[in-house]
Amino acid sequence: MGNDWSSASHVAGHAIVGEILGFECLGVTIRWTDQHLGVCRWPAMPDHVFDQLQFQRYGPDDDEFNAIKDWVIRRTKSYLAGSVAEDHLTGDFEAAWLTSDLNMISVVTRNVFGLEGPSFDEQMTSEIYYDVDLGLELEDLQRVVHRARELWEVEVREMVAANQKWLRDVAELLNKEKALSGDAVRSLQVSG
Repeated sequence: MGNDWSSASHVAGHAIVGEILGFECLGVTIRWTDQHLGVCRWPAMPDHVFDQLQFQRYGPDDDEFNAIKDWVIRRTKSYLAGSVAEDHLTGDFEAAWLTSDLNMISVVTRNVFGLEGPSFDEQMTSEIYYDVDLGLELEDLQRVVHRARELWEVEVREMVAANQKWLRDVAELLNKEKALSGDAVRSLQVSG
């Protein structure tokens, strides 16, 4: 099964936990690249979340902030679910997948957890450092992943374990078909 199975397991994790947390799966696919990555498609983020993530439009005192924070936490758990599910089904996870998920986690957390106020958590924001040898600023995501895992990985592992038949059914069918609709993903839950 190899990399296709890893990719299908990973993408199925995003889809299943996303569904549980309120992100409707629009479809999943194995993307044919050298890294054998795949994708889980969700609806576009709400406008107020987009405004926060792009422009840091709302602060902790704004009415919209708690809804944005909730969205960010649920999405972060959904991103974590890929590697958790892959590890659950295969006993390992691909570094390329983890890097992609970490980048997304960093993007969605910095403009919520990086703001002064009751939600401030410096560990949920990436560190930027200057590499003298390369002459570039580089982003270090290590502390973001450690903190996200510390806060939510146990819960995500529990969701994956509680839905392992659904997860396995989606991963097996995705591995075979290479792409599934969101309806197909949800239909496997009923049969489980």
